[in-house]
Amino acid sequence: MSRKQQTLKSSVRFEGIGLHTGEKSTIEVHPASEDTGLVFLTRYQGKERAIPYTVDYITDTRNNITVSDGVVSYKTVEHMMGALYGLGIDNAILEFTGPEMPIMDGSAAPFVEAFLKAGVVAQHSEKKVLRLMESLWVTKDDKFLVGVPFYALKINYTISFPNSPIGTQTFQLNMTEEDAFSSIAQARTFGFLEDIDYYQKNGLVLGGGFDNVHVYSRKENRSINGARYDDEPVRHKVLDLLGALALLPYDIEGFLVSYKGGHTLDVDFARLLSHYAEKQKEEAKIFTEGYSYQVSGLLHLEPRVAHLAS
Repeated sequence: MSRKQQTLKSSVRFEGIGLHTGEKSTIEVHPASEDTGLVFLTRYQGKERAIPYTVDYITDTRNNITVSDGVVSYKTVEHMMGALYGLGIDNAILEFTGPEMPIMDGSAAPFVEAFLKAGVVAQHSEKKVLRLMESLWVTKDDKFLVGVPFYALKINYTISFPNSPIGTQTFQLNMTEEDAFSSIAQARTFGFLEDIDYYQKNGLVLGGGFDNVHVYSRKENRSINGARYDDEPVRHKVLDLLGALALLPYDIEGFLVSYKGGHTLDVDFARLLSHYAEKQKEEAKIFTEGYSYQVSGLLHLEPRVAHLAS
């Protein structure tokens, strides 16, 4: 279903510590003109550096999504990007300081609340749609993410953490349903109490705590700091996937099925969709140009190249 591109009505500022680095950072999200996309902006050695949020600028997917231009990097962007995608905010400048996105409460809810308070406004240009017309998939070991044709974006996600209080969980999101995004926005990032020492010895989760991570204990077989939903972990994984889909300049129409996925598969699938979109453009160009010449020859008209609609 086509719609107009959207941006924020006014700027929004966030500050806090990063989940993995534990360092303080700020980010201001500004309105942007149509067709800008989502672009990170910072200053390095006295000069502005712009980093488009596209698949070409993702350099790390281990425990987070990191965007980088090869000189400057910014970690753990997926929760905010999931919020932008879920709200249909297509154009924004994200001006940051520090090495990592503020983790806030570990979910997308603080971002969503602030964006809605600032206001979301429609622009003149149409948002492009990428509709799956065939099956696409990425796999790794026993994990997979598959996309099949569907008239809107629907996601079915399954996670499996055997011998833990999480166990196996499945959640389905249909973005055409009213308040669909609100069903995942408050789901926090999660982890196990028994893994904290290992992660921190490896430079991860240095800013994590009970106020920004949903913590489980395998030993005690329970949630330590309380669940917002019975299936909060899998809902959060769906949010992460939306954060990866925001890498693309399209509204995606397809039924996505993920089994034991994560940041790496999510971004790999976004790259596959990007290649698929380019292939569709080339095939459409060949078809429309060829058809235009055939018809113009029959009618003795000057050939004119047909263009795909947005």
